[in-house]
Amino acid sequence: MHIPPDYAVKDHSVFTAFMQHHPFAQLVCATETFPVINHVPLLYDDERNCLWGHLAKNNPDLTYLNNSPVSVVFTGPHGYISPDWYEKPGVPTWNYQALHVGGTCHTETSESIIKKVVDKLSNHHQTLMGFSWDGNYKPSMLSAIVAIRIEIRSIQCQFKLSQDRSTNDQQNIINALKKNGQIQLAKTMNKILNH
Repeated sequence: MHIPPDYAVKDHSVFTAFMQHHPFAQLVCATETFPVINHVPLLYDDERNCLWGHLAKNNPDLTYLNNSPVSVVFTGPHGYISPDWYEKPGVPTWNYQALHVGGTCHTETSESIIKKVVDKLSNHHQTLMGFSWDGNYKPSMLSAIVAIRIEIRSIQCQFKLSQDRSTNDQQNIINALKKNGQIQLAKTMNKILNH
């Protein structure tokens, strides 16, 4: 990913927080003829520096994923930025947050590992919604999925949020985004740019 210096993020704590707040990712793996892409929620494991998730056992892409190099793409709020929001003439652009993980994907078929992954993912998201997780499901359902573990080798991250614009332009963009219903992108810009 090309990352201009104004937009580069290098803080590990920012990486982990971003992956935790935007867990639904694109898992990309090359094959002999084409890339395969799966959309999957992933959970960051700080102790092992890896990502955990699961896929359906009948997913044909599992053939390519075991012990394979992969890229994982996490994205945050994004949206069109009109030059009408600038004090001086400019060009339109797109503001966004993106984090790329490079690593090696391993598949795990052990029922105990699959159960841990399902329970940790479910508990994490249930807790965020204010619910508890009791794990009340038929154990036989676990036989329909395969856990995946992605060993993280590299992380690239950029937050392109109008850092190259004046403070007035930044505030105008935030105000316009709010007015146009892009609340999350406006909040993100406000937080990152310290308005």
